[in-house]
Amino acid sequence: MVAFGSRDYAVRLAPAEAAELGLALLATASVAADAAQDVPAGTRVENCFFPVLGWTAGEVARGVPALALRLAEGTEIAFQFDRTAARACGRDLARSGRTPWRERLGRAFRRRPAARPAPPADRQGG
Repeated sequence: MVAFGSRDYAVRLAPAEAAELGLALLATASVAADAAQDVPAGTRVENCFFPVLGWTAGEVARGVPALALRLAEGTEIAFQFDRTAARACGRDLARSGRTPWRERLGRAFRRRPAARPAPPADRQGG
């Protein structure tokens, strides 16, 4: 049974089908909510990168980390981790948010371009 608004819908889906349907619905809501994307009616949306508008991290129980993400149109989805996976996820997110070492080093040692010489003075009459 799928509850939507005030109605319930009897739906027979295999777990894999339900996962695909859920992903397709989230992607459609995300794309439809983005005013910058002009998506014609009838366009098939299967998956996308979901812009995260907010998040809450904490524990659902002692020692059970969780992360709730707020997506387009107020949709919230929550994920439960074991401690090892939570630490690894946090490390990976922190690492991806940093500027790579080579890029930071390049900025620090980047030479300023040499000043361009002034154009020759315009000589008139003589």
